[in-house]
Amino acid sequence: MQNFYLLLSVEPNATSEEIKKAFRNEIARYHPDKVQHLGKEFQEMAATRAAQLTEAYRTLTNPELRSEYDRLYAASTGVPAAASTAAYSPPSSRPPPVEPPHAHHETSTGAPPPPRFANEHATRDEFVRKATLGRLRQVLSAEYGEISESSTRGFHFDCTAKSKKLFGRGSGQRFAAKFVPRVDRAEIQDVWATAQKAGGQICVFLMGNGLAPTRELSEAIADMRKKSRGESGISLIPVDLRDWTAHVPADAPSVCKSVIQRLREPTGI
Repeated sequence: MQNFYLLLSVEPNATSEEIKKAFRNEIARYHPDKVQHLGKEFQEMAATRAAQLTEAYRTLTNPELRSEYDRLYAASTGVPAAASTAAYSPPSSRPPPVEPPHAHHETSTGAPPPPRFANEHATRDEFVRKATLGRLRQVLSAEYGEISESSTRGFHFDCTAKSKKLFGRGSGQRFAAKFVPRVDRAEIQDVWATAQKAGGQICVFLMGNGLAPTRELSEAIADMRKKSRGESGISLIPVDLRDWTAHVPADAPSVCKSVIQRLREPTGI
């Protein structure tokens, strides 16, 4: 039996208003408009998740249904739903959630999730990462045909596109991606160092659930270029995972801009 309190990331003694606020925050993640940039499989899973959230909301905001739910949960699991929030490991059958626009890793109060909800949020992040990488691979394969992936410390994804039509017989275009909680100056400095160690021409997508102000991003990238004395072949593009908003430098290679444009398109390419 599913734990509705964990599903909504609320405390067992949450009021109806707190549950309502949590529900609105969670359900927004799974609206069709917010997941259209992901694959059909994840869109279907998002629809399933939305139905589960709606059921949890209707149950926990109705005093009689909530009391009956608590009783049935305790009877079926041997522990009260409230007690099980302290040590919970999400089952593998849970549909993978996806992070759309305006989704943050916070509870309904705006604070970071408490430890008892850590597994729920960690699972969410992992599925978001897998969905995003699947979408990135799909776009690159559609754009260039052949990509060769490699494992590089500091990147979550690293590949080389080897389209002879676009790149001739050269080494091709290299793309890399890294996921961070939020893209800011510190994260830019860190991934830039990783890209420098990798060497060569490389387009890096630094992806997070939110971006620092545009000025901070621009200044951070400009500072790293200065420190590289113009010798770096790095093109760094901060990307907001929630809606594919990207800070694309004006001088970014056309191949990098093309990938961002394709990522923003609805699936079905």
